[in-house]
Amino acid sequence: MKVSVSPLFQVCFLLTLFSCKTPYTPAVIASNPGYLVVEGVINSGNDSTTLKLSRTVSLDSTQINSPESGARVIVESSKNDQYNLAETIAGTYVIVNLNLPKDRNYRLHIFTSSNKEYISDYVPNLITPPIDSVYSVPLNAGVQFYVSTHDNTDNARYYRWDYNETWTYLIDPKESSSWVYENGQILPRTMSNLISNVCYVYGGPPSNSIFVAGSHLAQGAISKAPLGYVAASTGKLAQVYSLSVKQYALTPGAYTFWNLLKTNTEQLGTIFDAQPSSSVSNIHAVSNPGELVIGYFSVSTVATKRIFLSGRTLPLAVETPPVYPLECPSKYISVQPDSTFQYRLQQTFGSGDTVIIGAVTVYHTTIILGYTYAPLNCLDCQTSGGTNIAPPYWPPL
Repeated sequence: MKVSVSPLFQVCFLLTLFSCKTPYTPAVIASNPGYLVVEGVINSGNDSTTLKLSRTVSLDSTQINSPESGARVIVESSKNDQYNLAETIAGTYVIVNLNLPKDRNYRLHIFTSSNKEYISDYVPNLITPPIDSVYSVPLNAGVQFYVSTHDNTDNARYYRWDYNETWTYLIDPKESSSWVYENGQILPRTMSNLISNVCYVYGGPPSNSIFVAGSHLAQGAISKAPLGYVAASTGKLAQVYSLSVKQYALTPGAYTFWNLLKTNTEQLGTIFDAQPSSSVSNIHAVSNPGELVIGYFSVSTVATKRIFLSGRTLPLAVETPPVYPLECPSKYISVQPDSTFQYRLQQTFGSGDTVIIGAVTVYHTTIILGYTYAPLNCLDCQTSGGTNIAPPYWPPL
């Protein structure tokens, strides 16, 4: 489970801690104090947990982030259980299928490669209730998504959500490709090298979007909490669009942290907005309690819900921006003269920018006279950044 807020943590916290709304660059920012940044939530269920550790960089630096690699990352329980996370790529630590017991509290313990030690407060293992509904409402020239939930046990009062999205787009070629040029030969296409005019794209919310809510109603009920907005002009809604929402129960302290972060990053900009506030973290440097650590340690199960939306059912215009050339005239390469055919094949198809459409034969025979072809981006939707492999959860188109 991943929380994609790296740019937020790296920049916005430093801004809110050390700046006012008059533009200037404090020396403390330029000096790059290298605060530890901890991102992620411990998934106490049977899904995977991903934590990211990094260091802040100065605002005037060309470095995007500074991963904290080579650390020992341990989840410890109040009954002395220990769960070690393994580093997969620099600064990313993973563990799967924790299935943590519910009758104990947990903390995070970090030992960096530079012999610095960090430890969090103990927090409870929260059980996140199911999501009641995720739904969309047409709004202006797009769609606004909402989520509703409640907790039958009356334990959950505060929630956070994030989401991933998937959508399809089409190109509309007049032809399809049944042949491929490989290793100097023209061969029939197989399942391993098929090209398609239907592609899938994966995305998520903007990195500065934080979705949190608290409830004082019975059973911690939340109704119509806003999630993301998708404009029709993006092209995401033109075919089939899917939203997969993850819900996390929060402690009051975690809610304060996320709500403060939301205020600092989304609701500032004029003299009438809330003023920047300091961070509230439950993670501490053992040898230097005054050292700032950015992040908040939480443990909970995760509730998920996926919905699908067909753009054809929306009462608004959802035309897809062109993702292929407006004109794709096909061309022809003749087998004759045979003496130069291999050279012409290499010149035409060797770069991979063009694709064979089909063979032209003598009428009622299998004698091939030549081949028609067109630019690859006229036939293959993958040239626009998507993949033609449907995700396993996708309904038949």
